[in-house]
Amino acid sequence: MHPESKRAGSTKTQLNDGFSDLPESILVIILSHLPTVEAVRTCVLSKSWRTMWTNVTALQFDDKRHRAPRDDGFIQFVDLVVRHVGSLRINSFHLYSVNPYDETPIISWLSKVIECNLQKLVITWYELESVNFSPLFASLGTLVELRLRTKTILDISAPALLPNVKFFTLEDARIFNTSSLSGNISLSFPVLETFEATSVCWFRTDTVIIDSPLLRVFEMLKCSSGHVPNSNGECTISLLAPKLEKITFSGHGSEKMFLSFPPSLPDAYLSLTGEWAHPPEWPKKFLENFTCVKSLGLELISDHHVIKVPKFRQLVYLLLIYDMTEPYLLKSFLKSTPILEMLSICDSRYHGFEPTSESLEEMRSQTAAECVRKKLKVLQIRGFKIREPQLSVLRHVIANAEVLGAVILSTSSKPITEKDKALVLSYPKASPHASVFFD
Repeated sequence: MHPESKRAGSTKTQLNDGFSDLPESILVIILSHLPTVEAVRTCVLSKSWRTMWTNVTALQFDDKRHRAPRDDGFIQFVDLVVRHVGSLRINSFHLYSVNPYDETPIISWLSKVIECNLQKLVITWYELESVNFSPLFASLGTLVELRLRTKTILDISAPALLPNVKFFTLEDARIFNTSSLSGNISLSFPVLETFEATSVCWFRTDTVIIDSPLLRVFEMLKCSSGHVPNSNGECTISLLAPKLEKITFSGHGSEKMFLSFPPSLPDAYLSLTGEWAHPPEWPKKFLENFTCVKSLGLELISDHHVIKVPKFRQLVYLLLIYDMTEPYLLKSFLKSTPILEMLSICDSRYHGFEPTSESLEEMRSQTAAECVRKKLKVLQIRGFKIREPQLSVLRHVIANAEVLGAVILSTSSKPITEKDKALVLSYPKASPHASVFFD
């Protein structure tokens, strides 16, 4: 044999021997980081590997391929693995599928893995009809992370406790208050840090109490309520969370959802859609809960030009996404934010009408708010284009802002030409320190 061939064969043998000599506990850790289907395939390597996969501490099932209606190979595989896995501790169970299988086996799978001190449960399965997790909810005490992105049903008749969950996600869930004694749903999360709810509907309750002393981030998107047991149809989400740092909310005015939280909240992002102007006091009532924040992102879509703005006495930063052909809205916010220092604005109209001559005249002739003249230091216009009404807002601010330090014009598509830059730079400035940046 050629000497180089001998050396190559020797090296290969050493590598094989080195891998085989690893302790089984290390090999199990390696297998646990693989997709479960790959870990199971190692059973064909040798007799010593035949059952090694049954000791993995993480199960990850991904069914990303669309299958024929009668192809239940994925269900059979998951069922086989769950029945044969022998680990006393399962750290994580991840289940992802794009196919509309029968949901019946899921509860039996979860019942098995929950008994193994499960810490992380993630289910992403949008095509299921619905899964009632109510019988399992009381057994989730070991979970640190719970993410259910599927049609979930939860029946809650008494205060629900998840003592160890730090990250909680619900998507497309229906939660029912089944108590005959109280109209409230009470959820207790002693160590929760992040709560995310998307397209969740709360039934038969007018108050959802989330008791979470360590909660920092709360997100609620497109949620609603049904069969609310009060005359006005309002449902309040009450957050008992003294360490709350940020709220993100997206909702439709007709849903009549309210948020209650500690007045120490510093940051919020709100996306309000629909006919919030009917009744006209509704959006103001909703926004009044957020007048404590120092930083606010507000996206207003649809009929918001007659909105009444409450006083934001602590607001320092405002991101406002709105129909810029309606100058009244920006004017109202500037009058209601006496210490505003940073203003970022963006036009919500992707394809819309040009501003009327009346609205442009109103924008040009309006008296500058006190915060613009005395407090505003930074102006940013996102998606900036050389056209009205953005130019009118730009001219108004830089002509009146006496302490303005920076104007940031962020373009969304093609860059601004040198001619247009010269036009912007020619506008008179109230502040000698104002610099214009084209981003």
